[in-house]
Amino acid sequence: MKRILVFLLFAYNTHLLSAFDMNENMQNAYLAIIDLQLEKGQSFIDLEKKQNPQNGIILLNENYVDFLTLIIGEDREFFKKISANKNRRLAAIEKCDKSSPYYLYTKAEINLQWAFARLKFQEYFLAAYEIQKAYFLLQKNQERFPSFHLNKKGIGLLHCLIGAIPENYQWIVNGIGLDGGIMKGLAELDEVLLLFTEDEDYNCYNTELLFMISFLEMNLTIDKNRFQKSLTAIGEKYTQHILLAFAAARLSASLGKNELIIKILNNRPQLDGKYHFAYLDYLMGMSYLYQLDYDNAKQKFALFLRNFKGENYIKSTYHKLAWIAYLEHDIKTLNLNLEQVKIVGEANLDEDKQALKQAEKGRFSHPNLLKCRLFYDGGYYYKAMYELEIIENPLYFSNTENTIEYWYRKGRVSQKLAKPTDEIISFFVKTLEKSGQSTAYFAPMSALQIGIEHEKNGDYERAKLFYNQCLSMKGFDYERGIHQKAKAGLNRIAN
Repeated sequence: MKRILVFLLFAYNTHLLSAFDMNENMQNAYLAIIDLQLEKGQSFIDLEKKQNPQNGIILLNENYVDFLTLIIGEDREFFKKISANKNRRLAAIEKCDKSSPYYLYTKAEINLQWAFARLKFQEYFLAAYEIQKAYFLLQKNQERFPSFHLNKKGIGLLHCLIGAIPENYQWIVNGIGLDGGIMKGLAELDEVLLLFTEDEDYNCYNTELLFMISFLEMNLTIDKNRFQKSLTAIGEKYTQHILLAFAAARLSASLGKNELIIKILNNRPQLDGKYHFAYLDYLMGMSYLYQLDYDNAKQKFALFLRNFKGENYIKSTYHKLAWIAYLEHDIKTLNLNLEQVKIVGEANLDEDKQALKQAEKGRFSHPNLLKCRLFYDGGYYYKAMYELEIIENPLYFSNTENTIEYWYRKGRVSQKLAKPTDEIISFFVKTLEKSGQSTAYFAPMSALQIGIEHEKNGDYERAKLFYNQCLSMKGFDYERGIHQKAKAGLNRIAN
């Protein structure tokens, strides 16, 4: 009799530990978390802990909270504080039902989410190993449960993340024989989105997928057709989901649709009960700056600085405030903001690196050139050209950098206004001729753009020549991104 009781107790405990139940509590928690209602999501998690404490989905939803808080808040101290959560959750999952399709998937998803977060904080070594681990888990789960569609979501993200790992860490994932690639991963995620849209059991994952696809596109590609496709897929959903408001605004920025950015951000969901997505205030500040609406820009930048706890875009924000002071002829405020650029935030991103570099130099472009740049970035191309036309003769610039920038900006604006190809190329050639030993990005970007113009015309030999010229240049602002575009051009020609 005693043996029977022990057996029954063991079986009962095993049953308690085996749960992976995506029940109503867990679905509600997931949907709230994806909507950045993190406290509401946690309340459903807490309720499930009381009713079904051994449910393994609890661990996955808790990881979602950490993941979204990290990639949105970018708070390095918080990242360090909660890093131990990953191994604690993975250890707890070991006690769950190994026969469930969620068992390996949940372990893989937690590894992938942490890898994604580590890429934000430049922890490439650990990110690569987590990607490797996730790959083996998903491959095994796909073999065991080929009709479990969530596998495909993880595999698509996996391929994209492999393409995002710097070359000096690629050896870690090369050994597993996985053919990674950003475009391959995005194509897989597109298929998953279609699959989830058609299958009611997976509809709840659509917001996450749309956000994920958009986020990866904006950070890893330059394909404007994809940007527009994703923006169309989001449609009016940005009014209901703050993550999609972010995605739609960033996609619109990449497409030069500044008025749409302001519309999207003004109509985003209210923050009541939601995690404060401070970066949206930075985006809005930039959009007002592109209109030369200095007062609204300053207000939004101040809001961002007050609420953001991360380290990125801080230098960039003070740099933009310095621009405004410069254009308003406010020398005192200009100098105060330049000092802030030097002492606060980190220089991890290109925007922050360039802000620090220019603050240390203490020099700015000619006011008309700066206004041209702002109008161009906002998609106001005729206004941008007007600022250039005000400058009657660029040879009279006292600063050689201004002369170089003048010809570069003339080429870029001319591209947007669909001027003749020969005329466009002539402006970029002048940029190259005037650049000399300049470390600004104008020369390599001009070489890149000449390559693109020749590629459009089918002159692949000349295109290849200029793409390689771009790659031969080193030590300039935005080097990684510009070189990535030149390599992409060479790949297109090769194929």
